Amino acid sequence: MRRAPHLAAVAALALAAVAPAACTTPAPPTVDPAWRADSLARFVDPFIGTHGDGNVFPGATVPWGMASPSPHTRQPSPGDYITTGHIAGAGYIDDDPEIHGLGLTHLSGAGCPDLGAPVVAAVTGALPTVDFERYGATRTNERAWPGYWSADLVEPAIRVEATATARGGAFRFFARKDDPTILVDASRSLSWYDGDGGVRVVSRRELEGWSQTGGFCVQPNHQKVYFVARFDHDAAAAGTWKDDVPSDAQQADGVVGGWFRFPVSSGRTVELAVGVSYVSIDGARANLEAELAGKRFDEVRVAAQDAWEAALGRVRVDGGSAADRSVFYTALYHALLQPSLASDVDGSHQRFGGGGMTVDVDADHPRYHVFGLWDTYRTVHPLLALVYPETQRAMARSLVDMTIEAGAPPMWELAGWEVQMMVGDPADIVLADAAQKGLLDLDRARLAWPILQAAALDVSDKPHRPGNASYRALGYVPIDEQASVWGPVSTTLEYALADDALGRLGAALGVTVDPALAAGASSWKNLIDPTTQLFRPRHADGSWLDPFDPDAVEGSHMQPMSGGPGFVEGTAWNYAFFVPHAVAAHAAATGGDDAYVARLQSLFDSDRFAMWNEPDIAFPYLFTHFAGQGWRTAAAVSAARARYYTTAHDGIPGNDDTGAMSAWYVWSALGLYPDVPDGDDYAIGTPLFDRATLTLPGGKPFVIDAAHATPASIYVSAADLDGRPVAQRIAYRDVVAGGTLHLTLGDAPP
Repeated sequence: MRRAPHLAAVAALALAAVAPAACTTPAPPTVDPAWRADSLARFVDPFIGTHGDGNVFPGATVPWGMASPSPHTRQPSPGDYITTGHIAGAGYIDDDPEIHGLGLTHLSGAGCPDLGAPVVAAVTGALPTVDFERYGATRTNERAWPGYWSADLVEPAIRVEATATARGGAFRFFARKDDPTILVDASRSLSWYDGDGGVRVVSRRELEGWSQTGGFCVQPNHQKVYFVARFDHDAAAAGTWKDDVPSDAQQADGVVGGWFRFPVSSGRTVELAVGVSYVSIDGARANLEAELAGKRFDEVRVAAQDAWEAALGRVRVDGGSAADRSVFYTALYHALLQPSLASDVDGSHQRFGGGGMTVDVDADHPRYHVFGLWDTYRTVHPLLALVYPETQRAMARSLVDMTIEAGAPPMWELAGWEVQMMVGDPADIVLADAAQKGLLDLDRARLAWPILQAAALDVSDKPHRPGNASYRALGYVPIDEQASVWGPVSTTLEYALADDALGRLGAALGVTVDPALAAGASSWKNLIDPTTQLFRPRHADGSWLDPFDPDAVEGSHMQPMSGGPGFVEGTAWNYAFFVPHAVAAHAAATGGDDAYVARLQSLFDSDRFAMWNEPDIAFPYLFTHFAGQGWRTAAAVSAARARYYTTAHDGIPGNDDTGAMSAWYVWSALGLYPDVPDGDDYAIGTPLFDRATLTLPGGKPFVIDAAHATPASIYVSAADLDGRPVAQRIAYRDVVAGGTLHLTLGDAPP
């Protein structure tokens, strides 16, 4: 096991260089914001989701920021899931006893850990009780709000505060004891890749270096995070450590870090700015100079809070309880964390598929990364497309450029690497949606079209889509290939949706679309079991898997909850209605509308609906495709909101999956939902609030007016858009045109 530097030796070396100065202990700075009466950020609780499986981080960041200084309470290992049931993908569990420094980069809500580097920590003196392996410290007075985090570290008696810019983090340390030493660890991260680092002391106030991270979900990615750390005044002494041995050496590579000793005579408050980059040390320094140089901590903090107020202010709700608003705005906050910036201030970024070795520069288009598309195509990207279209346009551009760079679209992208988690071909869906909503550069996308279509039709020995040869030949991926294709049934259904999306994208681009895509879009029909009307695994010879347990949730992979045989992280019931692009056709193929609605209702009545994972989270909204059945949507959505989302620290169901689960709540509290991810309309659900106002760029506000006579008023009995009657669904074009959607709510189904 790799060990962190021996902090007692680091502190002793620094003490030898500087004698402590005696002085009284002043009070630490107070930074609690004076919240405006109309502030929305005050409702956000970053600790929601930090217990259980949420895997979010509570630290500071800005919307879609590259940097996220946030505390670590553990270094995740695969064994954590076995021993505790939680993987702590962001390195933080709320009731862990100690904090082990603050990392500068994080994933939000992912099912596996990565990044988390570099780590900044603080100690005081040669404290023999410090956990030298992990520089752990118990904490009190831990607080966080958008753009800010702080805590008092008990044992070293240091108050630590953190805030952020888009590409950097700012820290403020207040020492209640003599001689604080600030540490920058280049080797210890959240990564499962056993990487090293490099550091160089530039001066007594600046350190530069890099940290190796990677191994996301045991994948081969191994990206570097570069950094430049600069203090607001000179340290009395500075040096490095290598393995367990500290020294006054000014440069080191391997298992290394840097230390900076500040005597009390120089003041008890120390500020530190850290620029980060995925490209180079020069890039990190340029990011620091552009965003942090010459700025005091509080200036950065206020700017971060203002950025959040502006972003959250696109959606303003009235009514409901204070707890309702806290859950809502925390969910919106989490939905705006990732994908996040990957390019430096000059546009430099890692080329996708370049193995971390190739850098491109595009000063006109920011590059984003952390595209967990299997999750986010369902909720996050549709939310951005509606409320933050300028950001979604930039993200769609990133996906197009990645496709051109790598010769295939990304599936699950991280720092320029394809980690290929989950299944399907979800980039097609996000791009089709962007085209549908006018957020795609069509000329640029036409350059990517041959690549997108070729990848979808690739039947080589190592295809872009695993199992594609059988899928194209048989019309489904057979269960015989489960050893190489995770969840053949789920994979077939995802490919069908992607083929439909790709056909829509081709039509928008005005290009020739291969007929195989239309055939693939209907491939779901080949897996309908005539006995149960559910999707069932099928062998290559056409026979059905037998025995078949539609409630099995294990068997696809060795890990728990990996999915029943043929399925991905779910049961046959969790995929029973997963044909979002052809709901009417699916109903016709499984006994007709009445039988479909009855079977769908039975999913909820039998408590088979699983809010903890993505495959079935749109199912409550499918009732809106059938006349007079929207009240069932209201009942299912209302029940799910109350059951699965709370203000507790475990108040997010399952992994937040880079905001996917949080975005579901945002949609569902507003009363709209994109159940067809690349579609041109939304299902009308049941609003949680009396009034919601969406400030949409380029148009007038869209208002959802739905006064609740009682808490039980969840059923929509009438709807109109500025006086024009609306049924159970509303067109995207009508929403972005602005106006007021009036919903009359009652306590009983209409």
